[in-house]
Amino acid sequence: MFRLLALCIASAVALAACSLSKAPAAVATIQTGAQQVRLQPGAAAAASTPSALAANAPDKAPMPKATDAPPSRCDDNEGGRPARRIRANVRVDYQAKIVDVAEIIRFSNREAAPLHAIVMDVQTNQWEDSFALSQLTVNGQPADYELRLNRLAIPLDAPLDAGCWLEIEMKFRLQPAAIRDGLRSYRGFFGYSPRQLNLGHFLPSVAARVAGDWRIHEPIGIGEQVVYDVADWQVKLSVTGAAETLALAAPGTVTALGGGNWEIELRNSRDFALSLSEELRRHELQISDDLAVEVYTFADARINANGLQLDGAEHVLTETEKALAHFGGLFGAYERERFVIVQGDFPDGMEFTGLVFVGGAWFTHFAGGHQNYLTLISVHEIAHQWWYATVGSDSALNPWLDEALATYCEYLYIEQFYPAYRNWWWSFRVANFFPQGMVDSNVYEFATAREYINAIYLRGVQMLHNLRVDVGDAVFFKLLRDYLAAGAGQIADPTMFWRQLQPDQRPLTMTTRGEYLRASDDQSLFANAENAAAEQAAPEESS
Repeated sequence: MFRLLALCIASAVALAACSLSKAPAAVATIQTGAQQVRLQPGAAAAASTPSALAANAPDKAPMPKATDAPPSRCDDNEGGRPARRIRANVRVDYQAKIVDVAEIIRFSNREAAPLHAIVMDVQTNQWEDSFALSQLTVNGQPADYELRLNRLAIPLDAPLDAGCWLEIEMKFRLQPAAIRDGLRSYRGFFGYSPRQLNLGHFLPSVAARVAGDWRIHEPIGIGEQVVYDVADWQVKLSVTGAAETLALAAPGTVTALGGGNWEIELRNSRDFALSLSEELRRHELQISDDLAVEVYTFADARINANGLQLDGAEHVLTETEKALAHFGGLFGAYERERFVIVQGDFPDGMEFTGLVFVGGAWFTHFAGGHQNYLTLISVHEIAHQWWYATVGSDSALNPWLDEALATYCEYLYIEQFYPAYRNWWWSFRVANFFPQGMVDSNVYEFATAREYINAIYLRGVQMLHNLRVDVGDAVFFKLLRDYLAAGAGQIADPTMFWRQLQPDQRPLTMTTRGEYLRASDDQSLFANAENAAAEQAAPEESS
């Protein structure tokens, strides 16, 4: 995701439920700075007012059929599939903007040690009054849990042994907030406008495991904090309260059943997102027998500029075809059958697997040509299909691994198709902001979004370009291909990136590393790197 504008961040992010119980508990209020933060247990009973967020309507979203338990839950005959397999029935009241979900998560312990607890990543619970959990069971039995912000911890009655699996069933209600100014506007991928309902990061999953630990971070208003492992998703979607013009933008294989019902399947994906609107228009380009691009825009994406009729959707279709082909040639082919771009009623853009949002302002301010944000932000989000969706990373601790690479891909795109604009790109995107900061910073070290962007995105592309000069094009692009191959389907860290350099190439990069990284020495980046894979393959006993 590219954050263009500085944010005015409140003194604290609004917090939500916190409980350790199977039963309802009282609501508490605490003081944080100048802001009241309301804590409400996820299992709390519904409020009495009709408009309250209440997840006590089990008929709204019937639970998907649970997997028939085999004689042993340690016989996993589908070891080639991800450890996380998610099935959900999602019922949306489009007019009320209420979402009822019944979800089953099958999780296999692929580690060498038993797990004594499961931690779920529940991103929607970071927002007050957005998530209400009414039911949670493990293998069909009610389970204790503790829900704090985006972290839901479930202690297990019996350890989940290596090679074994369990099923977590959840029922909950979501009520996304209106997309307004400030932080909530930038998180509009989970929110609604008068013409759009966006559901991103809305289905909980088992949190990522990194080196034997659950990797989940406290959300803040700068950058991103998600860390996702891949999962298979099967979603049945039913929408009521919408006009017949309702359109669904979703990734993967989408089967329209009629009457506001769809089935969606998305394999090996780090996330699942969709957008609903009565006003979205669909534009499609069949690039090949194996790949189609779809762009969903509103009527205001077609504008009159200086007497010319310009269609932002057609422009994005054309540039997407070029970008997918170019990045596929540089790094490795885009392997999904569809790629979806949605005009979002929120600023800038946001990446998901197989689907990205591009801010509506870039469409409505499009004046033709390629020296504009509509082109660059679209290309940036496309690049995240390699640097995020394919090779994952920790967006809180190592944000440069996806954001610097995605931003540099903008330059690679300009360099390939519009070389006369290379100097313009460096001035427009980088030099004009006089970037400072260390590239290997984490998101919690910045006071403003501008400082974060300058260090991670802009200094990051300077580092990558200097690295390219240090080793030459052949070695540089081989480095990126090797990094992608090594990290595909995994959660990478910087050592995985740097250890793709051969020993004789590493001294060539010493000056660049010293200028942009705090941990730049060979011992930090290379000597310890050789042990990283072994440590992840044989974690300590897990909890």
